[in-house]
Amino acid sequence: MNSPQSQLLKQNKQRIAHQFSRAAGQYDAVAKVQLDIALDAQAMLPAHNSRLLDIGCGTGRITQRLVARSEQVLAMDLAFGMLQHASINAQKYPEQSIKWLQGDAEQLPVRSQSLDTIFSSMALQWCPHPEQVLSELHRVLVPKGQAVLAIMTAGSFTELSHSWANIDKNRHVNEFHSSQTWLQAALKNNLYVDIKTQCYQTWHPNIRHLLASIKGVGANILLDTQLRPIVSSSLNRHMLSALEEIYFSQYGVDQQLPLSYQITFLRCVK
Repeated sequence: MNSPQSQLLKQNKQRIAHQFSRAAGQYDAVAKVQLDIALDAQAMLPAHNSRLLDIGCGTGRITQRLVARSEQVLAMDLAFGMLQHASINAQKYPEQSIKWLQGDAEQLPVRSQSLDTIFSSMALQWCPHPEQVLSELHRVLVPKGQAVLAIMTAGSFTELSHSWANIDKNRHVNEFHSSQTWLQAALKNNLYVDIKTQCYQTWHPNIRHLLASIKGVGANILLDTQLRPIVSSSLNRHMLSALEEIYFSQYGVDQQLPLSYQITFLRCVK
């Protein structure tokens, strides 16, 4: 019988896959900062790659860029809806240049020592076990192979989290692993690491617009920390008004609300 912990993990991952599948059709139109982060991460990759894995490929807009600098790209996502959308968008490329995989970064559906490069942007923050992720990356990379990872880490969405804390004691924002946690996970798995962090901000005219920027990309999932039935919750007008007032009073600049993304870039070499 599955343990409560494994059931919880499965439940959370099913919810993540479902939510991002639903967002696939509108993702590219909404995900501006995600594109900026991915392009910055892409610039850290080698000019030429033999066999590259794109973990969390999403709609495939970065995957298509990777084709030009790789002999073969494996494009993987947890969300089947994203893969469907991405494969349609990439029909102009030769069929053999991209292989589509539905899979989990903590259990890569790839054989050991079969990749020279791994790329992932804005996906691995959804993985609860960094050491397992980096163990899998080490397993599938050839000697001297490398991974370039852009991960949301602690310090992300702090304005939203702190504003909610003034309203009630409930958890409204996911907690993210720290940069140090990801660094230690890589080092523990015998990977050589270069690390840097960068803060990106988006700006919004009101709280509804800000929350819509999270929901629009499928990231409005509050992960469960204990096994329980999923109960949908809605924000009423009073709560939103109170949240907006506090947010503006603490963080507003020129009638705009900031939302911070603290991104850790890891370049790992086996």
